[in-house]
Amino acid sequence: MSTSRSGTATSAQPPIALVAWRAVEAILRHSRAALARIDLTQPQWWALNNVVRAEHGLTREEIRAVHVPYGMDPEVTANAADVLVHRGWLVADADGRLTLTAQGHAGLAAAKKHMTRVRAELVGDITEEEYATAVSVLRRVTDNLA
Repeated sequence: MSTSRSGTATSAQPPIALVAWRAVEAILRHSRAALARIDLTQPQWWALNNVVRAEHGLTREEIRAVHVPYGMDPEVTANAADVLVHRGWLVADADGRLTLTAQGHAGLAAAKKHMTRVRAELVGDITEEEYATAVSVLRRVTDNLA
């Protein structure tokens, strides 16, 4: 890295936005393909994880209110929950609160085990320290622009 006449650092490195965007695309492509291999979509994965974390389950309205990353419409996760009800992984009580069935708990456990392997593939030979540094830098960039 060199310093320009104005005293600011310049670099021959590609723009961080480009590198971050390519990383996001690659991670999503890999994660979505991995979930597809176990017959789940990313929104179904999110729905399961959000419902299981809620002590008394979630209504469809509460599922819609959960932040959905990657610019997806919140309705996508609510629709995914409907598919999981149809599949028998979620069930609605009299108040419309969705909770996992025994089949849903088993499916989520298998999916978590699968996604742990997927995370290991994504991380590869990156050390925990390197990973933490990358996350920290990206958070700082985001904070700088807030």
